[in-house]
Amino acid sequence: MVSNEEAKFNSFKLQVKSSDVSRIFREDLWPEGNDPVLVFLFGLLEEESAELTQMASLVIKETRFSYEHHPISSDVSFDSPCDASHHQLLRLLAELNVVPPELADVICKRRPPLINIHHYCSVSCMKGMLKLCNLRFQPPIRMNVDLRYSRDKEEKMSFVQKFIKCESIEGSKIWIWPRDHTELWNDVRGWRIGQANSFQQVNIECMDIEGNPCEEFSFGNHLSELELIEFERSHSFLLEAALHKPLTSLQLINCCDKLDNRCISLIRQLLRNQRNLQRVQLTSSPWQPQHFGFFLADFAQMENLQSLEISLKNSTDKEKRSLEAILKRNKLSELTIHSSKYSRSLYSVLNEGFHSMSSLRELHLRRVDFIHLPNLRHLDLINFSLLLPSELNDDGIAVLSDALRSWRNLQQLRIDFNVPVAECSLRKLFEAIAGCHRLQILHFDCLEMADSVVPSVCKMIESLKQLRKFTSDFQRDKSLTEEGFKQLEPILKRNGLNTFIKMPKVTKKLQEMEHDFFEWFRERVIGAACT
Repeated sequence: MVSNEEAKFNSFKLQVKSSDVSRIFREDLWPEGNDPVLVFLFGLLEEESAELTQMASLVIKETRFSYEHHPISSDVSFDSPCDASHHQLLRLLAELNVVPPELADVICKRRPPLINIHHYCSVSCMKGMLKLCNLRFQPPIRMNVDLRYSRDKEEKMSFVQKFIKCESIEGSKIWIWPRDHTELWNDVRGWRIGQANSFQQVNIECMDIEGNPCEEFSFGNHLSELELIEFERSHSFLLEAALHKPLTSLQLINCCDKLDNRCISLIRQLLRNQRNLQRVQLTSSPWQPQHFGFFLADFAQMENLQSLEISLKNSTDKEKRSLEAILKRNKLSELTIHSSKYSRSLYSVLNEGFHSMSSLRELHLRRVDFIHLPNLRHLDLINFSLLLPSELNDDGIAVLSDALRSWRNLQQLRIDFNVPVAECSLRKLFEAIAGCHRLQILHFDCLEMADSVVPSVCKMIESLKQLRKFTSDFQRDKSLTEEGFKQLEPILKRNGLNTFIKMPKVTKKLQEMEHDFFEWFRERVIGAACT
């Protein structure tokens, strides 16, 4: 017997209009407050394929599902972008038992070329990916997987093993952090890293690996990319395992100690025997600067080299000539130089090279003085970074601003400040950035953003119609007050713009809390112990 109350709910019909869902995005209710609401509605609409498809189409449009093409950073300190926007559609799909054909057609038409599975992706993300596995994508969607910090590594491994068996998903790159050489051996064997039907690109955190695996160690014959973080001499067996593999990318990142003759010999074999090698990175730990200029002669012989990142320290004349040959060949699309000291001759090589590097699209420099690089304006960059501890002073800002006015195709810009600069210089810089109308990502570090320059910042952001991410991290001083921040708020709340500004007041509050804790600890704990 059905009660009147039950009958009332049994006859209840829920109607959801696309305009109602659109309002969630338009009125800044997305994603934190209404993420559970959309998940709930998506499940209810399973039998209403037309409404479900309409809602999913809007979610795809608003969350940029079909534009998630940015790779996971190699930096161990990166923040996972697995948030409500990036993986929203995956979590919604997890609510369905079956994906209706109409919805499947919409997803296939707006399919992303790449999906990243991050170290703290939820189970819902994984279940949503399994739903994608049942769809027919041509070509397959490439998938990156980060397992470095996963607490539920075994559960994620189970999901990912299902993914790579699916014809619609193609394993692209995997990040692992083996806790010892045995776990390394098990990971490489278990994931079939380097084999044709699995991940052919791998990033390995080496800091916990001691000694060689007890059994013969090897990668699959299709290994195309090898990244080794915190590489040491004892890890040379990893280089040996990569010999005669069809590598297109070799990266030794944050090398912890000086390379011995065996490591140097293996690296040279890899550089000379790999005709397909296009990307090379040899960088030292920031705390132990090293010089890898002795490999520049080898790089100069690589006709297909397109991306170079290297740590330099007191380069010889012969090494500078090799660098000059690499730059003038005009085949590099990406260049990153870490140097503890730039000599005048090294500046000269770079500056002359920039004049003829029409193919260069990404440039990242550390510890550089722009005064010696006026030819930056001749480049056509889409991505530029000035990294700490470079000293960007007023004269340097003038040169950089001049270059920015010529970089009309720039899409990503990062500037790390390290010394005080005049407000008039900052205004000129913001004005130059405002002219980069294709800019999508803008990052400042240690910027002195005083209230008086906030109007210039607002004007800059208003002019950047394609900007979708703005970050100002670690204010150098306390010049930006709450009043100044209130002027910024309306601009930062622009629909589709992801922003983060670290306010000095928050930092000060944390310092006060830290001070109070140590005072309490000194009085209560140390004082009690002494008595």
